[in-house]
Amino acid sequence: MLDPSPPNPYSGAIMIATDACQYSKLTIPTDISYVGVVGAYVRQVAQNFGFDATACQAVGVGVEETVSNIIREAFAPDDQATLDITCERVSMGLKIVIKDKGLPFKPTGLLSPKRASDAKPLSRPQRALALMKQTVDEVSFHNLGLDGKETHLIKYLQTGTIEDYYQICEIEPYQEPRSDRPVDFEVRPMQSHEAIEVSKCFYKSYGYSFVYRQIYYPGRIVELNEIGQMESVVAVTPDNEVIGHCALLRWDSRPDVAEIGLAVVKPEFRGQGCLTRLTEYLIERGKSEKARALFVLAATNHTYSQQVIHRFGFNDCSLLAGFGPATLSFRGLTETLSQRETYLICFRYPGKPEDVPLFPPEHHKEFIRKLYRNIGLEPRFETPVELEPRFAEPHSKINAAYYSPSGFGWIEIEAYGSDVLEEVKARLKEYCLKHIEVIQLHCSLGDPQTYYMIHEFEQLGFFFIGIKPSSTLGDALILEYFNNVVLDYDRIKVASVMGEELRSYVRKHDPNHE
Repeated sequence: MLDPSPPNPYSGAIMIATDACQYSKLTIPTDISYVGVVGAYVRQVAQNFGFDATACQAVGVGVEETVSNIIREAFAPDDQATLDITCERVSMGLKIVIKDKGLPFKPTGLLSPKRASDAKPLSRPQRALALMKQTVDEVSFHNLGLDGKETHLIKYLQTGTIEDYYQICEIEPYQEPRSDRPVDFEVRPMQSHEAIEVSKCFYKSYGYSFVYRQIYYPGRIVELNEIGQMESVVAVTPDNEVIGHCALLRWDSRPDVAEIGLAVVKPEFRGQGCLTRLTEYLIERGKSEKARALFVLAATNHTYSQQVIHRFGFNDCSLLAGFGPATLSFRGLTETLSQRETYLICFRYPGKPEDVPLFPPEHHKEFIRKLYRNIGLEPRFETPVELEPRFAEPHSKINAAYYSPSGFGWIEIEAYGSDVLEEVKARLKEYCLKHIEVIQLHCSLGDPQTYYMIHEFEQLGFFFIGIKPSSTLGDALILEYFNNVVLDYDRIKVASVMGEELRSYVRKHDPNHE
C-alpha cells in the first residue's frame, strides 16, 4: 500500500511463529471449574515470554472470560467435550488460540443496531467480547465447519515507540518541500539501526494517525524484517539521512504474493522522485524472488501514488470505498479528510497466471470481465450446472476480524455451508453493534456457490466494489457494507479511465448513495 491500511486481508504484516519450540498446548474438559487453570497457564506463558506483571494479569483475565463464555454458550452442562488452548510466541508477542467443537459462534443476545437506544445491560457474550478487546491487541474468529471453531487472541510485547527515542518537539515541525533544488539519495535495503529513522519519517508525515501502528515501534520493524514478513528499503542521502521508506509485505498463506506498501517520504523531500525509485527497486526485488502477483493500495484523496504505480504496469481492479478512517492526516497533502478514505487495489502479474475456472454472478459478469482484462488476463468464466446452490456441509468455514481504531471489519468465506447466510447475518449484526463503519465480505470466485450467493448477500445491504486476484481465497470478489456511512464519490480522485468506470459502477450499486 502506498498509504495506510489496516491488518488482514491486505496488509502483509501477519503474525507467524519465530521459534517453533516456543509452543505449548493445554487441553481441559468443558467444565467451568477449569477456567482458573487456563488463566494460570496463560499468565505463566506470558511471563516466560517477557510480559510484565500487569500485562500477564490482563491477558489471563481476558482468556479466562473468553473460555468461560465458550463453555457456557457453546456446550450443554452434560456435554463430555474438551477445549484446546495453545500458546505460541509470534513476532512481537504472544498468540493464543482457543479451539472447540461446540456450537458455531453466534453473537447471542446482541441487539439490532436500530434498537441500540433500547439497549439493556450487557449480556455475558457481550461482556466477554468487550473484555477480550480491552485485554489483548487483536481478536479474530474462525468457524472451521465440521472441525469446530477457533478464537485467536494476540498480545504484543510493549517495546519503545518513536517517542522513546525522540522528544516530540524534535520531529513535529513540518518543513516545506525542497523541490527548488535536487537532492542526491540512494535506494538500498534498510539497516537495523535505521528503523528508528523510518518511524520518524512516518511520524513527520502522518503524526500518530497512521493505521498500521507497528510502524511507530522501531523494534517491531526490525523483527518483521528479520522473519521475512517485511522487506524494507530506504532512500538515504549522502550524509546518511533516511528520507523515505517502502517495503515488500508477504502473507503467510500466500508467500508467492507480495504487497508493495508502507511507503512514506519526509514532507520536506517530496517532489524528488523518491517514491518512484523506491517502487522501482521493490518491483525488481519481487521479480527476482519470483512473486506470482504484486499489488498496491493507492490512496484517492490525491492521485500522485496512483500515477506512480500505473507507470509500472499496475492497473485498477477494486475500489475499497471508505476503507480508511477520516482521522488520517496526510501532512502537506490533505491535512484533514472530509470523509473516510478510499483506496484502489492496483494489481500486476509479473508472469503468466494460472488459468482457473471462475463463477462470477450473472449480473456482475461483464464488468468483472472488464476488470480482469484491465490487469491483462482473459478470464475463463463458467456457469454452475445446478439451478440453485447445493451445500456439501451444514456448517460454513468463515474467518472474521475487525479493527476498532479504523472502524473496519472483514468476513471471509473459506467454504460455504448451508448456514452461510445465517452466519454472515450474525457477524454483520455483531459488527454494526460495535459501530464498525465499513465491513467487507470476501467470496471465492473459484467456488460455484458464489455465483448464487452474491445476490443473497446484496439483499443484506452489501454491494460490489471489485475483485482481488491471488487472495487467500484465490481470486475473490469483494462486497462492502456501510454502517451509517455515506460517501461523496465525487471527492474520490482517480487517475485512470478504468478508475473512473470503477468509481461509477460502485456508486451505482451502493444502496447508501442517493
